[in-house]
Amino acid sequence: MLLLPLTKSTSKPAFAALSYLGREHLFNSHHALKASNELSEPFEHSSSTPPTSTSSDKDWFADGREAARLLKLELGITSEGTTPAESIEELGTDKFELSNAMLESGRAAARELLREMNEGFDDDVDGKKKNEEIQFTQDDKQTSLSAQYFDFPSIKSHCMTICMVPPPSASKAWEQLTEARKECRDPGFFRWPPHANLLYPFIESKFGTVDGAVDKLDLEESENAIRAQFIDAVVEHLSTAAEQCKPFEVTLDSFGTFGGKSRGVLWAYPRSKYSMFDGGEEEGSDDDEEPLMRLQNLLEQQFPMCKDQKKQGTFTPHITISHYANNTDALTAKEGIESKWQPVSFPVSEVYLLQRKGDDGQFKIAATIPLGRDKTAQLHDPPIPFPSMPLVEEEWVHDERILMKQRRKGNFKRRRR
Repeated sequence: MLLLPLTKSTSKPAFAALSYLGREHLFNSHHALKASNELSEPFEHSSSTPPTSTSSDKDWFADGREAARLLKLELGITSEGTTPAESIEELGTDKFELSNAMLESGRAAARELLREMNEGFDDDVDGKKKNEEIQFTQDDKQTSLSAQYFDFPSIKSHCMTICMVPPPSASKAWEQLTEARKECRDPGFFRWPPHANLLYPFIESKFGTVDGAVDKLDLEESENAIRAQFIDAVVEHLSTAAEQCKPFEVTLDSFGTFGGKSRGVLWAYPRSKYSMFDGGEEEGSDDDEEPLMRLQNLLEQQFPMCKDQKKQGTFTPHITISHYANNTDALTAKEGIESKWQPVSFPVSEVYLLQRKGDDGQFKIAATIPLGRDKTAQLHDPPIPFPSMPLVEEEWVHDERILMKQRRKGNFKRRRR
């Protein structure tokens, strides 16, 4: 859940109102009364006169008030036809001994609204890094009852990802994917290698005094020491998942698109199957699940806070070729690529922890995680680039990236009207 700074001068009351709902102490009688009264009144500004605002600011204000009102109704803090103060007096303090189910209902509503606000910032998108503090829900814990899931203090980050990338030795796959991405003018050509995200956005360490493993560190230790301990813990849990999945083979022989009227994405489908690459016989799984999907599920069990790749309910593995203004343009590009594409296969014996510096940085290898048992992960400090990645961002890539950002900003503003 996003934990956002709350200030009386904020012009985003939707975020301010929702930030109240993420605080446990809101749900006792004293703080509930205070919060309810504050949420019922217009937010104060630094000046004594009402500020002039644009139409978008007014939309934010209306959305914030309405979100607060609906959530208060759902949690029983107020009811239709009564003022907040009246409803609280009638309910009494016992009303605020809310069950876990009611708490989670309010948080779910808040998360859904924020997810809608930030829609569009998915993989391969020039999105802002979200400092989303990790909070486990009961569903997260039940999902991982059989595993010691990762619970190190952390925040969500669009500068970290766990993904499948064709190995550097798969030269034919790299050549074809690179040629296709150039032809389709992929805005992410410099920043991203050809990849299929498994956990994205991923997580990075949360500095400060918090409950958990970081709390045990000597206060004199540097942030680098904290980060090193965090990465070690991440790699350990990644390895726990990866050792349960044998190496497999990926074939790129079909394409698809995502999107609609205001967005289009062309992608290649990484069809996977088990195979032994040392000359042994092909092995199959116990069911019809493709190994790449099984691997993603194993990784998610270790990191149950990272469910973004299943936000539509199921995981759809894909290697993005390029982004477009709409799905019609993506479908046109798909026809062109399919007409000249030669199916290509490559082995997958490892996955990668990638990281970048800032939204404009290139994703580099921070850790290599081998698949199968009795193998050791390899850390890279500093992170290393893939050999076939460009050293600088060419002008055409930069121009396409800026155009994509402008389209997404315009789409976001239109959705808020």
